[in-house]
Amino acid sequence: MILNAITAGIVALIMTSLSIPAFIQFFQKKKIGGQQMHEDVKQHADKAGTPTMGGFVFVVVSLTISLFFALIFGKLTPAFITMWIVYAVYAVVGFLDDFLKIFKQVNQGLTTIQKFTAQIITGIIAYLVYAHESGANYLNIFGYPINLGVFFVLFLVFWLVGFSNAVNLTDGIDGLASISVVISLLAYAVIAYHQKRFDVLLMIVTVIGSLLGFFVFNHKPAKIFMGDVGSLALGGLLGIISIILNVEWTLLLIGIVYVLETLSVIIQVLYFKLTHGKRIFRMTPVHHHFELGGFSGNGKPWSEWQVDFFFWSVTLLGSVLALVIYFIQN
Repeated sequence: MILNAITAGIVALIMTSLSIPAFIQFFQKKKIGGQQMHEDVKQHADKAGTPTMGGFVFVVVSLTISLFFALIFGKLTPAFITMWIVYAVYAVVGFLDDFLKIFKQVNQGLTTIQKFTAQIITGIIAYLVYAHESGANYLNIFGYPINLGVFFVLFLVFWLVGFSNAVNLTDGIDGLASISVVISLLAYAVIAYHQKRFDVLLMIVTVIGSLLGFFVFNHKPAKIFMGDVGSLALGGLLGIISIILNVEWTLLLIGIVYVLETLSVIIQVLYFKLTHGKRIFRMTPVHHHFELGGFSGNGKPWSEWQVDFFFWSVTLLGSVLALVIYFIQN
């Protein structure tokens, strides 16, 4: 089955890399406005207008390919369906948000309430499709199972909403989110293989293939960005995979970068309010802080490649540590 998963990943990589140029040309031909950049980060000035919503391509490709292979090889399990639904619906939420911003010139896109409502409903559906049916109401906290009963649905919703938005925050510079998620998914591929969860492995490898095809055009200088349609979908997928594999705690390490990005925003907002305008970070999410010179008063700004490699390395170290702890426990 692992060969089938790898084949699906290769097909997804090829299809994504072949489809992205046409998507970019569509934006350019229609002269559609692209990604808006932070004015404070001067390095991003020349990125204004770069096509976005590239996540639409890799999400559609990975959804289609994974479903096809799941049908062919009999892996259309409740777990697979749950992952597929979460990934697809979170992508739809992101697509609507991007569509309103880019095509309808609605600066805010979807309102915060609309986003959270859709994300919460998706979490409840995921619980009804998989967790409730399988009786998986146990939360794994560093190897210790805790039965949450029906309250597990609250955790599931919190987990999906939290990490979908965390990956969304991480998607701020060329290639940062795409390769960070590839590293995270590779870690879960190892766990899925160890658990012989080939339905989960199929989905993971297919998405990895699509992301690598996308990265060809997303690395610096990026020709296209993934947009909310990609980042929200990927974050939701990581969350549901950790739950299905019953290794929820691992996402705190495997997804350490997404956690730190989110914490930086929370800390900055709280500190700003408590100190009446003072800041800890130059700018958040924290990857922008390093782009603007880091903690040193006259620190030299980091290039995007430096930020990328640093955060990818942190993701890799967190993932390796999570795997080491996992295999010690198992």
